[in-house]
Amino acid sequence: MSNDNQGNKGMPRSETRIKFAEEWVKQFFDILDNSLDEETRNKVIMAKGKACYRNWIKKSGQKIKRKTLEEYKTWVEENVTNDSVRIEGNTIYFQYMSAAETGLPSDEGQCLCPFVETLPEGLSDSYCLCSVGYVKEWHELLLGKEVEVELLESVLRGGKRCKFKITVL
Repeated sequence: MSNDNQGNKGMPRSETRIKFAEEWVKQFFDILDNSLDEETRNKVIMAKGKACYRNWIKKSGQKIKRKTLEEYKTWVEENVTNDSVRIEGNTIYFQYMSAAETGLPSDEGQCLCPFVETLPEGLSDSYCLCSVGYVKEWHELLLGKEVEVELLESVLRGGKRCKFKITVL
């Protein structure tokens, strides 16, 4: 029997490994939720999101060209043809409408984090703080200013899309 077919109950090994990883993540977040105070837990999870963004920049070879908020607003007005970004004063409203790794549009209700896109049953919604950290790091590097990020909606929490309110300080 080949390695690809050595899974639980005839399941391919790759699927067994994904199920194992999903259960591992669920258990890990249960431990974080039950072991750390909210402030510490949020810092840890958001730090992972920050690291994830920096890793994506490094692996993709992307270069961050800083923009003022006004320059960013002009860029959005000229280039964004969907509802993914809206800027009002010093507040940016952003929602994921396409996959970062492909740029292709995503369906509503689809988590874009490749690690949990299957939305493992029982996964803590604190997992979404990773995206908050990701979005925070992205916008702080882009704008060269500190921002506060509020998660308005997420797929894991029952929303149609992951939506953020980003306030430039």
